[in-house]
Amino acid sequence: MKHINKMVLSVVLGASALTACTDNFEKYNSDPYAIYKADPSVLLPAMIEPVMYVQQNNSQMIDQMVGALGGYMTCSNRWGGQNFDTYNASDGWNAIPFNTTYENLVNIFDVEKATNKAGHYYAMALLLKASALMRVADCYGGIPYSSVANNSFRTGYDTPEETYKNIIADLRQSATILYQYSVAYPASRPLGNADPIYQGDYAMWARLANSLALRAAIRTDDRQAAEEVCESPAGLIENNSQNALVDPGVQGNPYQLASASWGDLRISSSIVDYMQGYNDPRMESYFTKSSFDATRYIGMRSGEAGFDKALVSGYSQINATASTKMPVCLAAEVCFLRAEGALKGWNMGGSAQEFYERGIRLSMEQYGVDATTIEAYIVDDTHTPEGHANDPRGSKYNYNRQTKVKVKWDADNSQQNMERIITQKWIANFPLGLEAWAEYRRTGYPELAPAISNMNQSVITDMQRGMRRLRYPYTERDLNRENYDKAVQQLGGPDNEATDLFWAKKK
Repeated sequence: MKHINKMVLSVVLGASALTACTDNFEKYNSDPYAIYKADPSVLLPAMIEPVMYVQQNNSQMIDQMVGALGGYMTCSNRWGGQNFDTYNASDGWNAIPFNTTYENLVNIFDVEKATNKAGHYYAMALLLKASALMRVADCYGGIPYSSVANNSFRTGYDTPEETYKNIIADLRQSATILYQYSVAYPASRPLGNADPIYQGDYAMWARLANSLALRAAIRTDDRQAAEEVCESPAGLIENNSQNALVDPGVQGNPYQLASASWGDLRISSSIVDYMQGYNDPRMESYFTKSSFDATRYIGMRSGEAGFDKALVSGYSQINATASTKMPVCLAAEVCFLRAEGALKGWNMGGSAQEFYERGIRLSMEQYGVDATTIEAYIVDDTHTPEGHANDPRGSKYNYNRQTKVKVKWDADNSQQNMERIITQKWIANFPLGLEAWAEYRRTGYPELAPAISNMNQSVITDMQRGMRRLRYPYTERDLNRENYDKAVQQLGGPDNEATDLFWAKKK
């Protein structure tokens, strides 16, 4: 693992956009939304990083290691024996998803000063703050959010419920401002090529902001926010051309690097077993064949305390190249979110079945599956997820999966339809591990194979439910103690990995 100086990177990336911005200098300086005291093309690009980490160390420590709890990937290295997937991560590793994210958002203070907290650049900063810190809240609970100010992140914590309400409010505010700007200045791309997701297209960023607000509203059961977001003139991500995908650029796709170059990452048995059970045509786009058996996809069970790294190298890897883009939010997910809301009786703009089936179509079309195969998959009422059998390393690694959920919608079975929605969203969202872990904790779906080893038995007593959150960083306990103590009181349980967040399924 190698470290890259993020401030240097942000300046380099920002400089590439500076030329594009100065081409329209006169226009931007007559623009009522523009700022005049600092060039945001230098400040904002670094803030995109924590929305989906490209830098190899950050990706490995956060999206891959913690994300492995979502059932997509398995860490095929042990690094001395303290790992998230065995529930005993060291204090240092446990602090990284929290501290690294805040560190990557430090430019927000300069943006706030330069913009007086108004206009499109501030809206972008607010969107990036909300997007990145929702991932932190999903892992830990209530966090410093609305009180962050004066060049300090070590401030008071919002309650867990307030954190999400404020995130939703900021995302919606950002969507409104960016959409209005895009209408007023349709040809303007203030961030240009410094933006690795939408190349400065604010209309697309507004859609992403609303889509992430919908994600947060569904997670927290906020009907009013969900319905209002679906009616927003700024819109949602509705088709694959609007998908939020991060271009990894010269750094390369970190999943491919960790898998193929380092040998630290393999595909989880859970996602392989589900997709093989459904005879899912996306498998060839997601996975490589196993070198244990070149005719099969074989996933690796997660959470083993110790193993010889060389002996697990034969499991399937992610099918990615250095240039493969990485998802932040997809049209398919938005459909599944709307399907869940509609299933609850909320006004999502269509029926649950319509959104469910459209979500499947969009995901399969994203990976080039033909229409005939897609329609056959949608009406399949035969196939069910597989258990994990015939593992190349022996029966110790087998798992007898209990769920029999099928793909085809059943108008008479609301509970199974909920499982269908979450299961198909999970498959479509690959490889968004942090999001998958959050949804597993919230709903209990899909049925993930539990960790093989529990190295924290005094805290984690139910292996099927697994780890429920990350404990707050020791740095907060040591350097922000008064606010940390209040935050723990607001959790509703001790500051450990077994305490459920307020939106999580309790059984």
